[in-house]
Amino acid sequence: MNIPLGSTPGNAMVRNLIVCVLLVLPSLAVAHGLLLDARHVGDHIEGTVYYSNGELAVRETVELTDLSTPNATAVVAETDDAGKFKFPAVSGHRYRISAYGDEGHSVDVEIEAVADARPRLIESEAAASEERSWLPPAWAVIGLLLLASMVPVVLARRRNGVRS
Repeated sequence: MNIPLGSTPGNAMVRNLIVCVLLVLPSLAVAHGLLLDARHVGDHIEGTVYYSNGELAVRETVELTDLSTPNATAVVAETDDAGKFKFPAVSGHRYRISAYGDEGHSVDVEIEAVADARPRLIESEAAASEERSWLPPAWAVIGLLLLASMVPVVLARRRNGVRS
């Protein structure tokens, strides 16, 4: 049996385990989504954009579209340093607010410019089709590939009579 100096089957297994853990760690990063809270106050609609991890969405693009006015163009603004935005609004009109953040995150809500109105989340077609996807998640594919890569190692060890 040819084992390099300073290396034993137990040490090699521990080293392989550490390498596998280090390869998987980046996939354990917490994903975050974009959230938006809005309300009608007087003659405007104001709100805050933030990420699901609580971080404010600073200097991100926000659009307001008047759904009650045919062929209305969207008014574009940017959140301030506190993640807040403010648009003028006509009382009684229905609006769509869209916010766009880092890494392609976005959120769409609709709100009516009336007292005590609360925004209603608009599900995007992309999110709905993502839920119906038949593909396994990336972490499952990576894990399966890592496990499959161990098969040749185990077979080679058994063939050479090495036990771990």
